[in-house]
Amino acid sequence: MLLEKINADLIATMKDREPSRKEENQAKVTSLRTLLAEVKTFQVNNRRDPSDEEVSAILQKGIKQFRETLDKANGQNPSGLIRADIVEQEKIKIARYETYLPAQMTREEIETIVRAAVAETGAQSAKDMGAVMNVVRPKTQGRADGKLVSEVVKASLTSLAA
Repeated sequence: MLLEKINADLIATMKDREPSRKEENQAKVTSLRTLLAEVKTFQVNNRRDPSDEEVSAILQKGIKQFRETLDKANGQNPSGLIRADIVEQEKIKIARYETYLPAQMTREEIETIVRAAVAETGAQSAKDMGAVMNVVRPKTQGRADGKLVSEVVKASLTSLAA
């Protein structure tokens, strides 16, 4: 279903011949083709069509790569140069990919899940982070950034130890 939506958006963008949106459409077509190439790689490697969850995982992988590029373009590189043009492009790509993902969980929703997981596992300190993450990950996968979930779990376990 998600794959069909992406294909439909690609076709609609390619058919849109409005001169005022030409550059925007070209960038969107490039992004969608890149995404579909990743999906095609999945299909070839696994000899089947991906499920919506697997397409979401491919989207999240792409977003993660864009964020890494964004960090490097923002001056977190050996030379310390800031590339405003690349920063803007990466932000647009991230926003474009995020439109296909399900609604992301808020920090408060993640904290609620983490508190329940801590109670369920009986975690006492940061050493129990792996056990808590194993309970939390299936509930948040595809709907929350793993880095954010990890931060919330770490903060929760640190407050328990204090």
